[in-house]
Amino acid sequence: MREQQGSGEAPGRRGGAVRSLLGVERRLVEGGAEGKQAAGAAAGGGEKEERKAVVRVVAADMPPALQRRAFRCARDELAAMPHYPRRLEPKRLALALKKEFDTAYGPAWHCIVGTSFGSYVTHARGGFLYFSVDKVYILLFRTAVEPSPH
Repeated sequence: MREQQGSGEAPGRRGGAVRSLLGVERRLVEGGAEGKQAAGAAAGGGEKEERKAVVRVVAADMPPALQRRAFRCARDELAAMPHYPRRLEPKRLALALKKEFDTAYGPAWHCIVGTSFGSYVTHARGGFLYFSVDKVYILLFRTAVEPSPH
């Protein structure tokens, strides 16, 4: 076993390489085709790599398919912002996610976007996702809507 561990690299560098590969694997799972491009560049493809958005889930009570839709919507909307990352438009991103989820899954979805905020919310079962894209944090949740008694 010792022979396998001694790869000729310094221990710190070897750990960094493993962390790098794990990051590429996570992007493959989250990013689809984008992740494959990143994996090719990380494997030494020599091509100039575009900057990829790093998505991290902080907390979730949501099916994976809905999570992926939220990640894709957030990445697409951030990419469409003309001055991002220098200037974030949190209301624009929150509105885009809310509209996307209200349209696809019915009302009442709520979205909070920012780089620093506190929250304490009640959500419907299976309708909560708190994640980040780079340094932008996004809280997306659904509440039950009761019909008005008029």
